[in-house]
Amino acid sequence: MPAGCPGTPPVGPTLTRAQGWAPADDVFTLLWRVLAWGSGNHLRQNARRLDSIAADVPRAEKLLAEAADRSRHDPTGAYATLWPDNRSAIRFLGPSFFTKFLYFAGGGAPGHPCLILDRVVATALRDDCGWTSLNPAGSWTAQTYQRYCDLLTRWTGEHHCVPDELELRLFTGTPKDHL
Repeated sequence: MPAGCPGTPPVGPTLTRAQGWAPADDVFTLLWRVLAWGSGNHLRQNARRLDSIAADVPRAEKLLAEAADRSRHDPTGAYATLWPDNRSAIRFLGPSFFTKFLYFAGGGAPGHPCLILDRVVATALRDDCGWTSLNPAGSWTAQTYQRYCDLLTRWTGEHHCVPDELELRLFTGTPKDHL
């Protein structure tokens, strides 16, 4: 564990979604779980992320706690907390990564309004679903993130599932006729 990074890292090398949702005593333990789950065997950028947090732990804690709290009722505000003025509030925690944090902050609640958005999902939305207003390259605005979360929530009625199931289908490449 890098010096100065609080929280409790997971014991195992990988986590399931259910393990990521387990109650955490603090935002750093949640972040550790998201790092393990979201990175899998590809740990690129994690050392930089942790170094950035260690450089100013109180600031990182304030931002992560605010974003986690807002994620439960305000996806736009939660996203904007970590991406003000379309830049990272915490270096090396960009939208593709921190939307995982916002998602897991919901603890698995079916009505949690924040979803994961990364390049894989954005590309699937463009290529398989014809949603061309979402740039797969990333750097999305908070309003774009809200539109994405709203879109998947609307689609749940048509597909008889919850929004994160649709996100997972997009991520895994489920054929278009199953979306």
